[in-house]
Parts: sequence; C-alpha cells; structure tokens
Amino acid sequence: MKLTGPDASFELDILDYEYSDSQYFMDRNWLLISLRTKYKNKAYTTTAPLLSTWEIELLIKWMRSVASQRQLSPRLSFVEPCLGFSNSSTETEEYAFGIKLDQEAAPDWYTDSSKPFWLSVRPNNDELQRAIKDLEGQLGRFPIRE
Repeated sequence: MKLTGPDASFELDILDYEYSDSQYFMDRNWLLISLRTKYKNKAYTTTAPLLSTWEIELLIKWMRSVASQRQLSPRLSFVEPCLGFSNSSTETEEYAFGIKLDQEAAPDWYTDSSKPFWLSVRPNNDELQRAIKDLEGQLGRFPIRE
C-alpha cells in the first residue's frame, strides 16, 4: 500500500505472520510489517510486528469510510501505539492524512523521542482506491487465522 504527498511517501507491506503457528489466537494473527517512508530527502525502512490481521482489516474499513465520505472516525489507532492514522480532509479530490510514526516505527533520523513523528500525505481518490485494493490483496494472502 502506498500513499504519497508533495514532500512525503508512505508504504506498508505485509511480509508474513510473526509466528508460523501458536496455540494463542492473538499470537497467530500478528503480522510482520515493512514500512518505507520518505520525507523530503530522507528515507527510512523498518520491519516489525506492528499490526494484526484484524487491524489491517480495520485500516481497510477506515480508508473505505474516508473515501465514501462516511468517515468512521477522524483517527485510527492500534494495539501497538507506534503507528496511527488521522484524516483532516475537507474535500474528495485530495485527501489529507497524517501518519503517526513512533518508537520502532519512527524514522531513525527523527531525534525527538518525546513525541511521535507525523508524516503528511495527500493522496488523490485514485491513489487511495489503489491503496485500499492493494491492502485487500495483501490481507487475502495473510488472512485472519482462527
């Protein structure tokens, strides 16, 4: 999934389940996530177990709600507080998203550990729809495991 803006880009890819098998439902559904960010002339890549399968599903629903003008919430947060999304869009031609990157998701060049780094992206409707479709495809490869 890729979202861009005038000075930034954000890519999220599911690499695998964190655990190949576990007796615990929650552990079976943690995902290894790759994040690639660019801000001005700075790039950063990290891999960590940041989201679960059901949180990816929630992110898809949230993005769909923004695209359909029926936003579920202006902010979306997850169990691991190092990643989050916010929407401050006022129009449908171009969306205004903030992506919170903190702790293990924060870029290594960001030095203020007292607060998260917020990456601003402004995808248009076509890009948002592609991001949703891409994330749905990724979740299809790594579905919720019962």
